[in-house]
Amino acid sequence: MKHLIPLILPTVLLIACGGENSEPLKADPNSSSNNGSSDTSSTVQSCGNDFSAQRSLNKFERTAVFWQIEGARLQSKPQLLIYADKFSLNASHQLSSDETLCLLAADIFGSSGAQTWIGDDNGSVKQGELYYYSPAITFTGALPELKSLDDWRSLGSPAHTTLTTPASDITIWYRDKDENRFTLGTSESNQNPVTMNCTQDGFALSYSLSQVAQSQLDTLNPSFCETQGTGDNATTHCLSVALTTTDKLESCQFGTTSVALPDSSGNKTAVKVSGTLAIDNDDAELSITQIDIK
Repeated sequence: MKHLIPLILPTVLLIACGGENSEPLKADPNSSSNNGSSDTSSTVQSCGNDFSAQRSLNKFERTAVFWQIEGARLQSKPQLLIYADKFSLNASHQLSSDETLCLLAADIFGSSGAQTWIGDDNGSVKQGELYYYSPAITFTGALPELKSLDDWRSLGSPAHTTLTTPASDITIWYRDKDENRFTLGTSESNQNPVTMNCTQDGFALSYSLSQVAQSQLDTLNPSFCETQGTGDNATTHCLSVALTTTDKLESCQFGTTSVALPDSSGNKTAVKVSGTLAIDNDDAELSITQIDIK
């Protein structure tokens, strides 16, 4: 039985708010405009009828946020990031095509092996060095409709409240030999919005009344803060909220979604994929069941 994942806040958390490709890919001039499109139409199997790819996403990172004094203009939202790091060893794929894009998709979604960088040197990797692919899913929740700390307490100071499936996107990161994740280009060319159909009540907002440093108070909404203690022992605590999963979440499905695949020289080409995301506590598996590279 899974349990609600506890909120983990760092000491101070304040947000203002497997093989190498033989040749580089050509950048698709339409890939930027295609990124993020998602529909429910059937996908053509252009990488062979037996194409499939599975990748373990083993790293869960939750970003908790405080209420900001500037309101919606600077207010960050709670996020749950699920991605593959060096301990993500479970990966497999099958395909009956030697198309370059099909092989690249198999490397990204179905392999944990190292690739060789053939592009220009940049701040993260140099030509000839090894790198890895790190597919990631980001869920972004909306802040609850609370007006103050007293408002939260009037509801019984809930530890968490369920919410409908939050917004999400797929990003394909590179990882260098030192485990640093990076992308090339703009956030718009890397983040691919995806419509997830997940188990109902599978997500929740988790609340915590946490101590904050005095230097942070100028940016925080005082309606969600209180002083505890007196004199030199006085400390300020503010309500924060994070996005987490519940024991009801088992899987998410997504239909045809345009995703920008980055290659070993830094170019990106949009393909269309569909599949599932299975989640079990702090472990997940991303499965690509259909792909269209045309």
